[in-house]
This record gives sequence, C-alpha cells and structure tokens, in this order.
Amino acid sequence: MTDQIERELSLPGTPEDLWPALTDPDWLCSWLADEVWLELRPGGEARFRIGDEVREGWVEEVSPPVPGAEPGSGGRLCFWWQAQDDCASRVSLELIAAPDGTILRVREARPLEVLDLVGIPMPGNASGGERYGPALVAA
Repeated sequence: MTDQIERELSLPGTPEDLWPALTDPDWLCSWLADEVWLELRPGGEARFRIGDEVREGWVEEVSPPVPGAEPGSGGRLCFWWQAQDDCASRVSLELIAAPDGTILRVREARPLEVLDLVGIPMPGNASGGERYGPALVAA
C-alpha cells in the first residue's frame, strides 16, 4: 500500500536554471516551507518549519541536472521528513527537461510496504544511521 500525492507544473527555463528552486533554502522558503535547512548530500540532515509545525528528516538523493541534457532528463532532490507524532514520508522534487521548458514533478509518498520490509535508513552514523522498520510501522 502506498499513500501518494503527485503534482506537475510546467515552468519556463531549463532544469539547470531551476535547480536552485529545489536546493537553495531561500528559494524553497518561497514555495515549500517558511524555513528550510538542508545538508545537500545523501544522508544529510533536513529540517523544515511550516507555521508552528517542524518537520525533520534526511536527504536521500541529490542529483543535479546535467547541462545541455536532452529532453526527459533533469535533476532530482529526494528527502524524508516527519512532523512530530506523524508518519515519515518521502518527498521527491524532480526537474524534467521538456521541449518548451521544464516540468517540475513533486511527489510525496508513504511507502508503507517498503518501510515494513526493509526499514528506512536514517542519518546518525557512517553506515546510514538507525533503521526504522517493522517495529515503528506497527506502532
């Protein structure tokens, strides 16, 4: 079972031009959260404040766009976030080059079957940190 929300938005410009909108905290504060702190590396910490709510998590993937890449390619930032007393969810922000600009695809999902089977690595040590697995999902 997967709970997922997905939205796509067509934007003018190339994925390279729009990459700061996904990775620069000042840009992210203009559309994603009131305050953003990201350590832009796999396993890096992530923190977001939306109103009075704070969501914390970690960065899963940082794949900048390749300059001059063909349509269909782009860049992607994936992170996990969790508000206190809520389930963690995976957020994927993907830039996809299109002939007339760029598509921004935003997905947020709670892939419960993956959490239940393998656990999700969280930051905390060189091996990827603690793993949240069946015990957390069952709680």
